[in-house]
Amino acid sequence: MKTSSGRGNLVLGRAGRMPGMVLLVLGLSLLLLPRTALAAPDPPIRHAVQPGETVAAIAAQYGSTVPAVVAANLLADPDQIAAGTVLLVPPADYPLVPVDVRPGDTLASLARRYGTKAAELMAINELESPVRLIPGQDLLVPAPAGGRSLALPPGPVVRLTTSPDPLEQGETAGVRVWLDSAEPVSLTIAMDQQVVPLRQATDGSWWGLLAIAALAEPGYWPLDLRWVNPASGQETTFTWPVQVVDGGYPTYDIELPPGKGDLLAPDLVQAELERLMALWKADETQPVWRGRFIRPISEDYLTSAPYGQRRSYNGGPVSGYHTGQDFAAPEGVPVLAPASGTVVLAEPLDVRGNAVVIDHGAGVFTGYWHLSQIDVQAGQQVKPGDQLGLVGTTGLSTGNHLHWEMRVHGIAVDPLQWTGKVFP
Repeated sequence: MKTSSGRGNLVLGRAGRMPGMVLLVLGLSLLLLPRTALAAPDPPIRHAVQPGETVAAIAAQYGSTVPAVVAANLLADPDQIAAGTVLLVPPADYPLVPVDVRPGDTLASLARRYGTKAAELMAINELESPVRLIPGQDLLVPAPAGGRSLALPPGPVVRLTTSPDPLEQGETAGVRVWLDSAEPVSLTIAMDQQVVPLRQATDGSWWGLLAIAALAEPGYWPLDLRWVNPASGQETTFTWPVQVVDGGYPTYDIELPPGKGDLLAPDLVQAELERLMALWKADETQPVWRGRFIRPISEDYLTSAPYGQRRSYNGGPVSGYHTGQDFAAPEGVPVLAPASGTVVLAEPLDVRGNAVVIDHGAGVFTGYWHLSQIDVQAGQQVKPGDQLGLVGTTGLSTGNHLHWEMRVHGIAVDPLQWTGKVFP
């Protein structure tokens, strides 16, 4: 797994001062978990790193999390920890961050500043009474549940979140970024090569979407955040881990009927995919959907082949995965638009049969394959519930069904997630 060396910059202003779209390369979870009030919390575990150990393994050993360990130790790069380093490992439900004691600080003033109690600070830091604080001394305090994330280095980015967290293979993550800067900020956040547009929300934050591929390797993915100070021109870089977990997808062998096998010809498959990728990665339009997506077919018809299912054909090797949700239904069942958008393709294709593609804005597209009939045309505006066509078995299909596909920034994700979660 590696991150992209090419980055797209975006310029952001203070919330409410810059309209329109900005670019972001992204994914990340910096909002620390809300803490549970404890009368006398235990001090964090101190662990000496052994050769070959990782932050993820150490966190798992003590029931903590990678973000909690990163924040407590202000790790610039969690992948670079030397053997012999002593790490603080706080509980997962009580994250901690270090702060410097300022001249004149007392336990009482620190407790007020960080929304805690003097007794908690004494317990966390194993202090004994009477307490004498020295300017510059490091103390651990409970991480704030809101406001500036103390896990971030000083700068205009005060908080970033992703939802859900952790991320599962094939999911879409909603991303929010909070800024505090009187001047425009050149900001780049990167995960691999995915570029995600960022738009301002009504609450002053900026939001975007991050797609996790179904074949993304489970583990902690490094996110590289970079910004340039508008006054000094100084560049700051920071790395944060985002957890991706296994989606538990099965493998399935598909037996193609006579006469359909030649549709798997590599040149035919590739040419059709390249044409669709050009649509999915075209210049983005503004988001037009509202709320959850509806199912494009009646609840009477169940999923016959789920998204993410690993695929082999006629006993051959696994050659890919199922990029959408299949619903078993007889020919002629209506297929409906799940959300507002613009039809950008409505025509027969060799592999996907009679096909419709809708652009919902913000890099979100849905596709409907193998239709027996197409009832819309390119350029047409649709709203939830509008009829797109009828179920069929055209193209590379073994029987009547609807294949419903969703692409976010060109990456196939599970569309059913969007029927249960609101984005942004």
